Amino acid sequence: MKKGEIMGLEMRQKLSEAWVRRKLRGDGQHTEETKLKISLKKKGKPISSYPHMYKGKRHHWFGRNASGDKNPSWKGGSEFWKKDNKRNDPAYQAWRMKVWMRDNFKCRIVNDDCEGRIEAHHILGWTKFVELRYEINNGITLCHAHHPRKRAEEKRLIPVFQGMVSVSR
Repeated sequence: MKKGEIMGLEMRQKLSEAWVRRKLRGDGQHTEETKLKISLKKKGKPISSYPHMYKGKRHHWFGRNASGDKNPSWKGGSEFWKKDNKRNDPAYQAWRMKVWMRDNFKCRIVNDDCEGRIEAHHILGWTKFVELRYEINNGITLCHAHHPRKRAEEKRLIPVFQGMVSVSR
């Protein structure tokens, strides 16, 4: 039968009879004969060849008690997942606020494209220039539209941003 095709009377009758047989048998239960066939077929095969039996159970192949630190995939509990995020540091937040205040909470590239929230952008990168992380003159306020999206764009704009910041000193 194809999608969208109307079911004929004969087909409806066959489906109805199948439903009745299924209900009499016990709502989808296998007959004893079918259960015996399935059992005989599975005998002698390793459990790993039946992954559908372990649906929803994680790492069943490591054994029954392989949860927590006994599991070879254990990474160390909830402490492993906590990020050591330096940008939540009070020193970073103070730096950001000082940069925003210096730039009057406005994007330094003022034109019609300005839109979105303002961001304090490090002119010389956060990771490469660790000693300049909290230097106010290493920051510039940009709107979301003007914030560089790629490293290459960021590198190209470093002299432009440095010129803008040196003017405001």
